[in-house]
Amino acid sequence: MIKRFAITFILLILMIFVSINQASAATKVMWGKTELKIGQLGKVTILSNTSLWKLNSDGSLTKIRDLKKGEEYRVYSYKSVHGGLYGVGAGAFVQKSSSIKYETPSKVKLRLLNGSKPGIIVTPIVPNPGETNPVEPPEPVEVISVE
Repeated sequence: MIKRFAITFILLILMIFVSINQASAATKVMWGKTELKIGQLGKVTILSNTSLWKLNSDGSLTKIRDLKKGEEYRVYSYKSVHGGLYGVGAGAFVQKSSSIKYETPSKVKLRLLNGSKPGIIVTPIVPNPGETNPVEPPEPVEVISVE
């Protein structure tokens, strides 16, 4: 009897663990080549080979390594020194230049990341007399696909 209870308990715990993992996997939002993360301000795309920098305590820059054309990095901060530095985490920065493209995520991507569905416009099936005009959305809506 105790053995059956233990096996049932272990199976229940495993089912809960699996469902939690599936729920967290469902919130994964891809943005280009990278996954959009909470706290991310934007991303930089490397247009031509450039350098990754470390900002020293005295304000000088030290080169960490080269970044290759086509790579994408999440941006978590911005510093307005040295012409602009995009913080890509772990104390590393990409210098603002024509060699990179900075982008911010769309409102739709941010809503998906925060667990909300993209805005759905609901129009009444039977409008009230005099209300036959289309219902305007509360904010601009981005069309994801038309199929």
